[in-house]
Amino acid sequence: MATTIFTNTTRTIPAEVGQGVGGLADLSGNDNHATQATAAARPIYQTAPDRVTIDGVDDRMTVTVPAGGFTGTMVLGTDQGTASYGVNIPAGPYDIGGRGGQFFPGNALVGQLIRDGALSAGDAAAIEAHFVENGASASYGAVTDFGSFWRDWSEITSFPFIDTSSGTNFSYAWYNCDGLTNFPPIDTSAGTSFFRAWFSCNNLTSFPLIDTSAVTDFREAWIGCSSLTSFPANAFDNVKGGDFTDAFLYTALTQTSIDNILVSLVTSGIATGTRVFDQSGGSAPSSTGEAAIDTLRSRGWTVTVTGGYSPTINTSYSYRTEQIDP
Repeated sequence: MATTIFTNTTRTIPAEVGQGVGGLADLSGNDNHATQATAAARPIYQTAPDRVTIDGVDDRMTVTVPAGGFTGTMVLGTDQGTASYGVNIPAGPYDIGGRGGQFFPGNALVGQLIRDGALSAGDAAAIEAHFVENGASASYGAVTDFGSFWRDWSEITSFPFIDTSSGTNFSYAWYNCDGLTNFPPIDTSAGTSFFRAWFSCNNLTSFPLIDTSAVTDFREAWIGCSSLTSFPANAFDNVKGGDFTDAFLYTALTQTSIDNILVSLVTSGIATGTRVFDQSGGSAPSSTGEAAIDTLRSRGWTVTVTGGYSPTINTSYSYRTEQIDP
């Protein structure tokens, strides 16, 4: 692997351990080499195993994607996990190592393959195994903090079913992943914070049933998911606390979906107190959802939904008493 890593952008000087990486050779033969001219933004080459470490501030390599772009599969091997993604990468400069060097699912890059065209499941698995043999972690199962891991990765069109069972923090994890059209039912049983987790994933049309039993923070979790119409029943049945402020603003939820959410919050039995739930866009709740709103408000919730539901005041009878002077 060392002969593919260079200290200079023209790829003539092989990098040694501890040196900044100025060039990464494209092994496909298509000359889509990655470079970094700015010394301070260069990842650092390490061995045992071979990898380039990324500071999470500005370290990144840049490759020029040719005309027509890449639509296909990306396999990414890092020190914290290895996975395959569906991607659509437009022509022009593309950062390897995070968006602007910041948002990357790990601290070191072991290998990355981008194919213009779909990979079979078997081929993707073989490439993942190759990266693991060369020092990448096979699973994300040990990661507890997924905060901002895939933030601003607009090129991702499909997300893999990876092991997230140890994850507690998912804040900003898929923030602005506006290329995603679906999402898998990953293991979120340990998750506590989903603050802005799917913020502005505006091509996400439906959402799976995930474990929300440990969550305390759903603030702005699905805000701006303007194509999100379908949300499952029973999604919050086991939630014991949590803040839903602005969670479903600017969505497109069907009446069934908003009813599902409101009824599930009632089922959860979240303790009486100051709670906030917000929805805008999409459909207003039915009488079923309105009944759930009444219950939530009786428990101290402030609930705002499409249509602005307020309980009807019975005006069938009206009385007035006054003292009449003799």
